[in-house]
Amino acid sequence: MEGGGAEIEPKKKIVLLVFLPLLLGLLLYGGGFLAQLLIHYKAWQQTGGVLGHNAPKPPDPSVLRCLAASFHWPEGLISMGLILAVLAVLILFVFRIGRDGGGEYDSARKLTYADSGSYGTAGFMSDRELRETLWVTDVKSTDAVILGRKGAKAVCLPTDSRLNRNFAIYGASGSGKSRAFVRNMVLQAVRRGESVIITDPKSELFEDMAAFLSVSGYTVRVLNLIRPQNSDSWNCLNEVGDEVMAQVFADTIIKNTSGGKSDHFWDNSELNLLKALILYVRFTYPERLCNIGEVYQLLCNESEAALTKMIGALPPGHPAKAPYNIFKQAADSVRGGVIIGLGSRLQVFQSELIRKITSFDEIDLELPAKEKCAFFCITSDQDATFDFLSSLFFSCLFIKLVRYADSVGKGGRCDIPVNFILDEHPNSGLILDFNKKISVTCSRAISVSVIFQNLAQMKNRYPNDVWQEIIGNCDVQIALGCTDEATAKFLSDRTGEITIGVQSTARQLSSWQVSSYTPQYRETSGLGRRKLMTMDEILRMPLDQELVIIRGHNVLQCEKFDYSLHPDAQRLVKSRASEYIPAWRAEEEQAKKVPVLESPEEKEVEKPEGGVPDKPVRPRKKYRKLEEAP
Repeated sequence: MEGGGAEIEPKKKIVLLVFLPLLLGLLLYGGGFLAQLLIHYKAWQQTGGVLGHNAPKPPDPSVLRCLAASFHWPEGLISMGLILAVLAVLILFVFRIGRDGGGEYDSARKLTYADSGSYGTAGFMSDRELRETLWVTDVKSTDAVILGRKGAKAVCLPTDSRLNRNFAIYGASGSGKSRAFVRNMVLQAVRRGESVIITDPKSELFEDMAAFLSVSGYTVRVLNLIRPQNSDSWNCLNEVGDEVMAQVFADTIIKNTSGGKSDHFWDNSELNLLKALILYVRFTYPERLCNIGEVYQLLCNESEAALTKMIGALPPGHPAKAPYNIFKQAADSVRGGVIIGLGSRLQVFQSELIRKITSFDEIDLELPAKEKCAFFCITSDQDATFDFLSSLFFSCLFIKLVRYADSVGKGGRCDIPVNFILDEHPNSGLILDFNKKISVTCSRAISVSVIFQNLAQMKNRYPNDVWQEIIGNCDVQIALGCTDEATAKFLSDRTGEITIGVQSTARQLSSWQVSSYTPQYRETSGLGRRKLMTMDEILRMPLDQELVIIRGHNVLQCEKFDYSLHPDAQRLVKSRASEYIPAWRAEEEQAKKVPVLESPEEKEVEKPEGGVPDKPVRPRKKYRKLEEAP
């Protein structure tokens, strides 16, 4: 492992330039003075000197005489050796003052790690453990996940590590979550040729990375819930292939539109009605009319009596009948309230733009498992109006990718590994059964990075210790910085406890003595305990530092790796999310210029009334002869 060379500060250089010659002169002077004693003593012995009768000649304290004697062989060398030995003992004694336990001394925090592990054996990751656990290498020569930096080298998770590829990233606002992790994650995923699914609250990631990903051979799609006119369309209702998916679909919408409050009676009633309408539209409407907007239109435009008649005309065993019959068990007044409540939850579909971006099949949720894809979900971090759509998007993604891996993928894994990078995850809606999903995706070549500002966000979004399950399924956790006590305490506890040396001194003073100094001095030493990093130390962590917490290893404190240090960062080209033209909008704009020509035999397919068609209704696609355009 190589690190960057440490440079001496200018002030320290001045101190060294001034004091080194002075110390050298004092050493030569003292060595010469002592050398004279040795020389005179030797001469006195040779002349037959006898103790008590005469004495050796005293040394001459003059500077020139001492300097000359310091170079006298061998007395000068012996004298300076003795002086250096005494100085070394004194220095060692001074450095040992205030330490105990016989272990390593931490000069930055002024404490000594005890050799004894009586109260805890935690510690920072040593260089040896670092080399055995992670890769410390030049970023130009690796495609592994970048965790941090040591000097000029990147600290990476080995591609053959037995740890899972789930990451929990703690980072307060401005701590570098996007710069020190997300962008690096995307750049390295491109090197490995893996798909990425990214939440993007500010659309800055899309604007920075989309052009680069497209040039790198990726299929780029964006679900833009802030500017729907610049969003690809995802027909979410087409993901409902059976009753199980209908249940997930309806449950996700209900849980993400409750506004933090929940009433099981009303929620369950609305869920049953929604599920019935979803199944009715999905399995009776023609494909081109099969979308969530039609479910809302059905709810708004049809009376309860009409809905009852339509569902009642379905054949026995139709999946829409059971949930609707449960809804019908409620009293008349309750059913009216349920319809109004469900209509309020789905009122976003009053917007024509929202209906359009949920009506066409431009985003294939299985595609990331088959080829290199980059999907962006741009959500608002200011309000939760569209949270249920983003949550539905990710819930369906997990289900579709896992099903593909289990049924089609080689060895039960996706053909192309998929990386979910959930930036500001608590602000993008609740993913149904996320704790279960994150615990089983690794075996399907699906990794998840959960990125959040503090623990309070995760606790509010996933209460009842579900948040602990999610974080506990991440073998690698990175703390980029925090500002709240709850997160600081959690991280402090996670660093572990250490045993330290403790020393105390006492002296007895007497009011009858002239001097306060007396030989009655007492020093005691023992062992103590503390967290490896206290809450205060974590809150005061330098802005360029981070903690990397890896399952089964000591904590690593290192520098953040800013994406601007990555060689591929030079290839990033800015684009604007507001200038992105999705296919459905391009077709609309083209349609205004080119007349639509219908085949003579094509007829408009009507919605079913009062029952299911005898045969499945398939739409006849319209076609445009663009080559005949003027």
